[in-house]
Amino acid sequence: MTDASAPASAASPVVADRLDDYRASLFDLLRLRTVSATGEGMDAGADAVRDLLADHGFDARRIETERYPLVYGERIANDPDAPTVVFYGHYDVQPAEHPEQWESPPFEPTVRDGSVYCRGAGDNKGQFAAHAFALDALARADAVPEATVKLLIEGGEESGSRGLKAYLDGDGTVRDPGVDADAPAAAAVRDADLVYVADGPQHRSGRPTLIYGNRGIVTFQLDLETANADLHSGNFGGPVPNAATELAEVVASFTEYGEGTDPDHGYPSGGDRVAVDGFHDGIAVTEADRDLVSALPDDADAVREDLDLTHFTTDRDYYERLLLEPTITVNGLDAGYQGEGSKTVIPREATAKLDSRLVPGQDPDTVFERIEEHVADVHPDVAVRKGTGFPPMKTPVDTPAASPVLEALSAVWGAEPVELPVLGGSLPAAFFRRVDALADVPVLVVPYANPDQGNHSPNEHLDLDCFENGIRTTAAFLERVADADL
Repeated sequence: MTDASAPASAASPVVADRLDDYRASLFDLLRLRTVSATGEGMDAGADAVRDLLADHGFDARRIETERYPLVYGERIANDPDAPTVVFYGHYDVQPAEHPEQWESPPFEPTVRDGSVYCRGAGDNKGQFAAHAFALDALARADAVPEATVKLLIEGGEESGSRGLKAYLDGDGTVRDPGVDADAPAAAAVRDADLVYVADGPQHRSGRPTLIYGNRGIVTFQLDLETANADLHSGNFGGPVPNAATELAEVVASFTEYGEGTDPDHGYPSGGDRVAVDGFHDGIAVTEADRDLVSALPDDADAVREDLDLTHFTTDRDYYERLLLEPTITVNGLDAGYQGEGSKTVIPREATAKLDSRLVPGQDPDTVFERIEEHVADVHPDVAVRKGTGFPPMKTPVDTPAASPVLEALSAVWGAEPVELPVLGGSLPAAFFRRVDALADVPVLVVPYANPDQGNHSPNEHLDLDCFENGIRTTAAFLERVADADL
């Protein structure tokens, strides 16, 4: 927490006075089961988000899509030349599987040891709600800066962002009651000077964090059927193909190990480099990106210790491999008998689920085509099915939009921010760039959640100090961006 005697924002005293109210509003939102994977609670969740924005100083409305509603809120500056900031977030959450692993009910916010435990606390309700509370605090302090503030909160981030994509593409299935029927795509946000995304965890050091983009992703599934029934391993083992064995060989073919340097792409080829022809084409990692990575603390040993790892897959720099190189990852394998004891069968079918994390310059559709071609070459009987995908997104590290963010982070958190070229995970923020008017808009990721938030896992939690500092950060940023030259 910052020193109240030297507030980072004119809103800071109000935040301190109203913090209990802000927590209560957040906790009400957390109690709603807004699970986009199943559709549970999504309509009521959209109404609740709209009401939260309206209660804290925004003109708010639902924007209907064929999937789940978007919620839009705005507060327009008096000065037509004032900068426009669009805050993006999402109100849907992951399913709360394995309830026996939760120490408290997953949809009942519970405070323990200075953190609120609940599904969606950090991902993403606590983070996007901080923006609404920041504007409320600025208004109550009579200190709203000359900046137009817009929030676009979607309901499908955890399941492909189809509604957001349809809205930004203007495909005709989205109904925005706030604009004319013949308005261009994404009419409400196409004047953005900056898209600001508070999502994900801060750097593991706990220092405030600014990220200039995110890796993309494409998910896919492999299916192989080698016979019309599971077979007795004694009667048929040897000459008859085993679906599990053959699919495992396909999965193993995605990775190559070796030494030396890749002459086409400039990074070492030792370790777990993807062995798919054409997979690395188009990669656009800059020297400025590498400089940011080289300045990060070398905490690979701490990561290994925290996770009880026996080894890493590569001797290369931990963050270089994590952030600046693409991957193919096995998420799950299924084949044959998995019950108690033994069942001596040859599995007739096998399935593998995988994802590929992409770095700037890669295109999800093109990468998937290269994967399809690779699988066809290795085993033509394996079926490849594409899942969801987000393209990678990158903002140049010298963007003027970074300055007010860095100043606000330093002032509120009392520490020098960590700067990352990309977030290791994936976000749909790149979809904003599909709008012609936003093709070059800076998109910055500014996570407010603690590094151990456990998003997507049992016992997800948000440190309440991080929640408070998130509110203060948004307020401090808005005060500074109003005077910035974007």
